[in-house]
Amino acid sequence: MNHLLNISRSGINSLQQKLDVTAQNIANVNTAGYKSQSLQFRELLHNPITSNQAPINEAVTTASISRGVQGLAKQDLLQQGTFSETGNQWDLAIEGAAFFGVRDENNQLLLTRAGAFSQDETGRIVNAQGQAVDMNLIVPTDQWPKGTVNVTSTGTIGIVHDNQQTIVGQMQLYQPTNLNELSATGNNTFQLAPGAQVIASNQGNAIRQGSIEQSTVDVAQSMTELLVTQRAYSLNNRVLQSTDEMLSTINRFTD
Repeated sequence: MNHLLNISRSGINSLQQKLDVTAQNIANVNTAGYKSQSLQFRELLHNPITSNQAPINEAVTTASISRGVQGLAKQDLLQQGTFSETGNQWDLAIEGAAFFGVRDENNQLLLTRAGAFSQDETGRIVNAQGQAVDMNLIVPTDQWPKGTVNVTSTGTIGIVHDNQQTIVGQMQLYQPTNLNELSATGNNTFQLAPGAQVIASNQGNAIRQGSIEQSTVDVAQSMTELLVTQRAYSLNNRVLQSTDEMLSTINRFTD
């Protein structure tokens, strides 16, 4: 009987994870560069049983009872979102599987697909959290001329002033060798695991200036998953309640 309690508990915990993931997807439907998450379920270990423990049909050679289910969250970082044109000269989107690099307060490299950048009061190009975008500078940002910014598809940054263009830097893109070595750090950024390898290369990718990559969340699918998961959660609760009632009945017999 304890097996039933454990199985129901694992089901409720996993479905709660599913609800959390679905709710997070819906909440980030308008977050630039956000990649939708999914939850994969896997069966837990089986415990073998014998005919002394439970009635088993003679045709069954091996019998076991599952320990329940476990949920494992997964984020599809390779899924390409649609592009939305903004006209902002520092709004950038990536066509391809690469990431922008930003530096946190400890100068640690973080990766992101959210390219809604701006120029702060010191001239640095930063994201919404004030983290500097990683780039190869030819001219220090505090010496950039005033003018129209032009970012090519290969990431070359030029500023047009007095009918002349000055190349001031190169936007750097990063491609992790193993996406499983990335962990979310919040604010749509990802941190590399210790020892993880990343390739600093713009090859095979293109930067689109004046556009941002939209979230990959499918609202209709997310709402459907929410309803199905809520129903399954309710059924697991009923199984748990029925098991509790059976245990109460057995306890009364043994009194």
